[in-house]
Amino acid sequence: MKKAVFLLSILALAGCDEDDVKDLAQGNTKVFTVTGAQVASKLGTLDPGYYDIAVITSASQGNSSPDGLPVASKSTLENLGITVEGETCGRIDITDQVCFQSGNASSCLPSEINMLGLAVYTIDLDKVKTASSNGFYPKLAAEVGGLYVDIAYNEVSCASLQAL
Repeated sequence: MKKAVFLLSILALAGCDEDDVKDLAQGNTKVFTVTGAQVASKLGTLDPGYYDIAVITSASQGNSSPDGLPVASKSTLENLGITVEGETCGRIDITDQVCFQSGNASSCLPSEINMLGLAVYTIDLDKVKTASSNGFYPKLAAEVGGLYVDIAYNEVSCASLQAL
């Protein structure tokens, strides 16, 4: 009976995503950080194209970073003592407005951005709050609570992001 309750709890958290269920069953979850963005139309001084997130958020470009934008490096996780169990890349294709905090308009991406490139890390589920406090966004936002909203992304090869 306990196994059935555990499995149902995992399914409730992960929905029907097979990878999420597998991660949760192993005591892991995914967090992501933004590494780049596709500018669809002129943004500050930037012409359309794919840019490293540091270029996008640079004040010298006339831009600013939305509140809650998850930007950190793998070494941040390692320095926090969080073991990275897996690493991949992802992308968020933006058709509707994307905000990183519920009810905070200052956390929304500008309309000129139509795609975000992500670094995605699989970490121990017990470490998700620490990671989220240090620049990483939890895929299963319900695990952290607070202002987080569920943001879906597609896993892609890292090479496909580097080719943009």
